[in-house]
Amino acid sequence: MADSIQQQLQQLVLLSDSVGTAGAGVGAGSVSTVEEAMEQLGPLIHSVYRANKQKLFRQQVELFAQRKDAEIMKLCGNYHQEFVQSVAQLLKVRQNTSELQEKVVGLNAELQLSGKSLYEKKAELLSLRREHGNIQDAVDAVRGCLDVVRMVAGFDEQVIGKQYYSAIKTLGALKDQSLPQVRRFAFGRMLESSIPHMETKLQAAALKDMKDWLFGLKKTTRDIGRHLTGRMQRKQGMWAERDAAVQERYFVSSAVQFVLDEEYDHDEPLAVDMMPLYQCLHINEKLGRRAEFRRSFTEDRSDQLSLILASPVQFALAQLAPFEAMLFDVIGFFVVEHGILASAPDFRSKADVDTLWDAGIAKLSDIIARSIQTIRGDPAISQALQGSLTTFTYVMEENAYDVRKLRELMMAIFGA
Repeated sequence: MADSIQQQLQQLVLLSDSVGTAGAGVGAGSVSTVEEAMEQLGPLIHSVYRANKQKLFRQQVELFAQRKDAEIMKLCGNYHQEFVQSVAQLLKVRQNTSELQEKVVGLNAELQLSGKSLYEKKAELLSLRREHGNIQDAVDAVRGCLDVVRMVAGFDEQVIGKQYYSAIKTLGALKDQSLPQVRRFAFGRMLESSIPHMETKLQAAALKDMKDWLFGLKKTTRDIGRHLTGRMQRKQGMWAERDAAVQERYFVSSAVQFVLDEEYDHDEPLAVDMMPLYQCLHINEKLGRRAEFRRSFTEDRSDQLSLILASPVQFALAQLAPFEAMLFDVIGFFVVEHGILASAPDFRSKADVDTLWDAGIAKLSDIIARSIQTIRGDPAISQALQGSLTTFTYVMEENAYDVRKLRELMMAIFGA
């Protein structure tokens, strides 16, 4: 009976093993095996209780469990050494891992320290680079300011030395190139605000030289008038000799006479240095003050002509020298005007010169008209004055001035 129970239990274990093996996959076969094991267990327990062999069944079950425990122990004993070695290796790996972790933590700490030091060095380097850049900017700014200061000082020296062309170039470079670079500084803005003063200073210096030139031109214009009057008197002598040698008299205009005398006229004209005028004109053009200078020059020339014609004269035979000197001055004055008109027509227009010439002739007519009785009352004075005015008329006609009013004046005074 015991062997029978033992066999049945063994069969159930085998079924349970097959159930466990089949349990690895879910399917209809595993379910049927479990059901089969349960179906066999039922009759077995039923037969045990029928035969009243519960105690025997319990003993067999315990013996069966002990055998299985022995098998388990044996199985564990066979793999125990390998398990212990595996655990030892695992512990060693754990220890090595801990040591490696400690080394990684230490290396990380060292790396953090090195990184912090590198960061500090990099920050210091960036700070030094910023300081170097600031220093370089400051040096460049100081150099720019020094260049500006040198240019301003050079400008003053050029104005004092009357180097006006250089001064206007320096002023242009200062405004267009140097000052924009230092404008962001208070020093640069202060210098920029002084540019109009520097322009006025340059204009005033050039204008003073031009006015000094105009004042000094008085002697030169008189010499020009005297020279041209003497040359015209010689021409008039040649004309008289030519007319005396011709049997038949024909009227020949003064313009034709001038052409005929060109091949015999070897006198060199007196040169007038107009550099101060051109220099002043150039500077005012560069400063944008051309119209202002032109207006000022026109007023100055008008005043100068008025001063020439305001000279005291007396129409007495022994006292005609002042009047002749006045004519010399007028000739020289308008010869200079003719030269300015020819060399700078965009500055001095023909209309301006003609207006000045008409005003001069009107004043000259007034001077003569105030002494007309004296002139007509003395034939000697009348003849001398007629000769002077005739020569004056020829000279001005030769220099392209309209002398019709002069001829009308002579007709009114002398009747011829």
